[in-house]
Amino acid sequence: MDSEADDDEVSGLGAPMHLERWQHGQAGSVGANQRIDCWLKVNNERIEQARFEVFASAHALSAARLLARWLTGRRCDEVVALDGLAIAQMASMADEARSEALCLEDAVRAAINAKPMDKRQV
Repeated sequence: MDSEADDDEVSGLGAPMHLERWQHGQAGSVGANQRIDCWLKVNNERIEQARFEVFASAHALSAARLLARWLTGRRCDEVVALDGLAIAQMASMADEARSEALCLEDAVRAAINAKPMDKRQV
């Protein structure tokens, strides 16, 4: 694997290369300059990997990177308790960027509740 791919794995940004077994959720809209896609790979109710595609401000991008690291290894029932305020505080988001923390929360919840993709959907 090249260093650019390694950087993507570590950063938690970008859609996964192979979508099988990933759960996908999204929130917001591109038209509102705030859309976030969350990709989770879950095994036995534990998040193995988390990735985000962020179409929003640098605040949201930074928070998504931090959140991807935080989510990895956590149990799904623990993650469901996470809310936008906790995300904003964890990422030290400015007050004006708090709506993006709510968008991150919604994307994570949507991914947690999604069914894993199978070969037919890929």
